[in-house]
Amino acid sequence: MTHDSYTENLLIKVAWYYYKDNLTQNEIASLLGISRTKVVRLLERARVEGIVQFQIKGMETNGLTMEKEFIEAFSLPHVFIIPTPQNDKDLNDSLSRAAAQYLNHKLQPEDLIGLGWGRAVSRTVDYLSMEPSCHVSVVTLTGGVNYYLHNRNFQDRGMEKFQHIHVIPAPFLASTEEMAESFLSEPSIEEILALGRLSKYILVGIGGICPDATIIQEEKMTLNELTFIKRQQAVGDILGQFFDRDGRVIDLPHHKRLIGQPISTLAMMKNVIAVAGGEKKVEAILGALKGGYVHTLITDENTALSLLQMEVKK
Repeated sequence: MTHDSYTENLLIKVAWYYYKDNLTQNEIASLLGISRTKVVRLLERARVEGIVQFQIKGMETNGLTMEKEFIEAFSLPHVFIIPTPQNDKDLNDSLSRAAAQYLNHKLQPEDLIGLGWGRAVSRTVDYLSMEPSCHVSVVTLTGGVNYYLHNRNFQDRGMEKFQHIHVIPAPFLASTEEMAESFLSEPSIEEILALGRLSKYILVGIGGICPDATIIQEEKMTLNELTFIKRQQAVGDILGQFFDRDGRVIDLPHHKRLIGQPISTLAMMKNVIAVAGGEKKVEAILGALKGGYVHTLITDENTALSLLQMEVKK
């Protein structure tokens, strides 16, 4: 029987904690954020499928060790590390599939997901598999959501899976600071922003500082503007807000024109899932971790190893 990377990882984790770490089923359920009944089912499945033999097999046991090291090194509540694909072009797709499976295992009826923007988030939404009867809704965290709506075919891409789609009715970036203040004072926008802060899970991407960054490809910013931002010691962005290597938000004029949730809000929450990987994003991910904006990181082994090495060298 075949199954996705996340399910495979979860099966091995449950078996590892139960048979190797001698945790109880209740302790495993609490640790992984799933029900005890699901732990029992996964243990039985691991036995049936031969994952549990005289030893726990699979290269993912190395991933488990790396995940433990990563959590300790960055004081991160959760991390999910997938094998790095041989082809770099497949990385974003693999990460998005993993993020979708992660959410599929977590989501309950009537849950609300807060959505950032970008390719990884958009693909994760595409890969979410749930029935409309689950009544899961989404709310956008920024303005300018054409990446989800205008550029998608609803029937093919599956936005009908959500009960409600709450959209900030504004652009990503206002033309002036005064215009941004006007948008942000609108009751309809205030209401959506308040709803976003009530999300059970928040899904974001982490942008790097490079010409092929989504923020450039989506024409939300020019290459010259990005070059200027890089000179201010920026290493990456979340929701269009740029930070340095230590996670400090940089004082930039364009931040005052953004319509959306401040990432300082994310740092005060405990439910932010970031999907990011690749050599070009290592410094950006490190800054996001240092800033405390991320509580669950979904990345790949090569990226995780690079981040661990950078943390050791500091």
